[in-house]
Amino acid sequence: MIDLRGAWRLAALPALVVGGLLLVAACGDEDDVDPRVGRIGGVSELATYAYAGAGAEGLYDYLSADVTDACSKEQVTAALASHEQPTGWQQIKDVTFQGEDAATATVILIYSSDRQAEEWTFVREDTVWRIDGVPGLESCESAE
Repeated sequence: MIDLRGAWRLAALPALVVGGLLLVAACGDEDDVDPRVGRIGGVSELATYAYAGAGAEGLYDYLSADVTDACSKEQVTAALASHEQPTGWQQIKDVTFQGEDAATATVILIYSSDRQAEEWTFVREDTVWRIDGVPGLESCESAE
């Protein structure tokens, strides 16, 4: 008796390989992309969804040590209280690096009524990228 339970995997393999090759071709040469851009994009996306789900307290876990040393969770929440809470993340663009450990990027956020571009700043702490600034946090940091 022939066992066909795993046969679909073998039949699907050529389609997966071709699909993967098309994806790589569509993305271009990986050597042209700075890996820091992907890391910053990942942090901005995770932080946005934490912010969307839990409010400013969710964002707090993604902030740099400089920000968290200057501002408690309560202070961050108060500083961002007048800003609409995003419902999602769309993309980052225009990432600009200042040396090896700092960057600015335009983050496109989804809000209940539209999409908005915001400039965020990032810093690398050891091997992890953290958010160093978003619109509204200035009032928290200047209150120290």
